[in-house]
Amino acid sequence: MEYKAQQINQIKSVYDMISLKGKVAVITGGAGGIARAVSVGLAELGANIALIDIPPAEKELERNCQFLAEKYGVETIGVVGDVSDETSVLNAFAEIEEKLGTVDIVFSNAGITCAGMDDANITMDTWKKMLDVNLTGMLLVDRAGAEMMKKHGHGGAIINTASMSAHAINRRPIMTSQPGYATSKAGVMQLTKALAISYAPYGIRVNSISPGYVMSGLHNSMSQENLEYSVSTVPLKRFADLQEVVGAVVYLASDMSTYCIGTDLVFDGGYTLW
Repeated sequence: MEYKAQQINQIKSVYDMISLKGKVAVITGGAGGIARAVSVGLAELGANIALIDIPPAEKELERNCQFLAEKYGVETIGVVGDVSDETSVLNAFAEIEEKLGTVDIVFSNAGITCAGMDDANITMDTWKKMLDVNLTGMLLVDRAGAEMMKKHGHGGAIINTASMSAHAINRRPIMTSQPGYATSKAGVMQLTKALAISYAPYGIRVNSISPGYVMSGLHNSMSQENLEYSVSTVPLKRFADLQEVVGAVVYLASDMSTYCIGTDLVFDGGYTLW
């Protein structure tokens, strides 16, 4: 093999590299704030979109799909499913394959917190629920997506949502360490690395993102005092906006990142620098 650097006239167009035209993207937790923002970014770049969420979110899925289809002219479907249940996940991907043909991008984003119940005295039911959704759900979704990519003979991109809590235990005004959430998100990082190795021979890139505090709607139940305390712990002294998640996912979903596997992209306003 000849090893030779590209010349200036051989560098690809950035617009072509970032385009997702004709791709099919699956987004779990599809009714949530982060999924909503990312779906807009992927649709604007030309991807057809499948949003997956649990039955109570079905109406929100329909509204989001309608918006994307009308604004960007892409195909969209809402799929009801539970990421923690293997049969449900397989059924969801079968429906996506039937309606959209294949899967090129998976943004495995579904996750839960259990505020007020996640401390050193966490019950086994709560612990199991968090691991089932936040970690087992990632494995089931990633595997289903990768197997479909392999079946159709093309590569793809899988992006998992971890968290800055995978890197550090969040400081809080009261001493609660959230072991269930932190452990499940740290597990997502290691799962991402393991699957990246497993699927690399098939041209399937598995990476993760670790957002900091994002105003996604997850913090709606927090008191003003707790919100202000959280902001005070971030060097940039603010929460992230939803659109600040989009760039990270677009990068990992597109040909801009074809040499990235097992990467965890942290964007936390500097929180984990302390």
